[in-house]
Amino acid sequence: MNILKTLREKERFSATEQLIIDYILKNYREISYLSARELAEKTYTSSAAVVRLCQKIGLKGYVDFKIRFSGEAMQESMKTGEYQNSITNRDTIISIIDKVTRINVAAIEETRKDTEPGQIMRAAQLLDHAGHVDFYAMDNNLHIADIACYSFLHAGKLSTVNSHVNAQYVQAMAADKTHVAFFISRTGENRKLIEIAKILKQKKIKIILLTAVKISTLGQIANEVLCVATEKNFNELGTLVFLAGAKYMIDILFSVLFARHYEVAMVRNMSFEKLFRV
Repeated sequence: MNILKTLREKERFSATEQLIIDYILKNYREISYLSARELAEKTYTSSAAVVRLCQKIGLKGYVDFKIRFSGEAMQESMKTGEYQNSITNRDTIISIIDKVTRINVAAIEETRKDTEPGQIMRAAQLLDHAGHVDFYAMDNNLHIADIACYSFLHAGKLSTVNSHVNAQYVQAMAADKTHVAFFISRTGENRKLIEIAKILKQKKIKIILLTAVKISTLGQIANEVLCVATEKNFNELGTLVFLAGAKYMIDILFSVLFARHYEVAMVRNMSFEKLFRV
């Protein structure tokens, strides 16, 4: 069964089902990240309507639909040339260099397109007023947290990142209202980070989330959500895409903090350079 072909045969579906189908076809890249409830919220329908649609086209349920639909959408994208930046075993060194360059540039441009000045202003305000910034991240995202922590220190903002999971739990339990929590999670669904965020929320500590998914469990807990680019397909090195967008967002926040305290920051960094000048 060709799911895409079936969905495009709109005459066989109700008005409610057509609303869901229209959203799916226009936003096919994010479907793999959405639950049935989230898709229902985006289409102003219900989870039951989403499940009924999946069953109507001959599938067991929404999870089965996501797997089958994502596979077909990826194949169609490849046929239409959308995968021009995909890395394959046919690439040369030169083509890989060109593709990685395009992926990074595209990630920054996409992030910029979806970034609102108001979001940056609110997040920067939270950071500026914080006595201390605590970073929370797991696995590959710890690298981004390290970069952010070092940048914020240069902007005059005391910051901490702990690489061990247990230390992050302790950090959350020890934090008070003078702290701001800065979470980095590509999907916003990391179970341990969610547990930590709930601890902080109970203590009324402000939370900023840097993510690639607009609607997520962590996003619902956070006070401010900063979204960056996500991969268009598996071969486009999702980790690289998120890293490029996240680093870009960190650079913006650092620059805002640096500009707000320019004179003091310049004196501090000049003193730092003198200490470590070779």
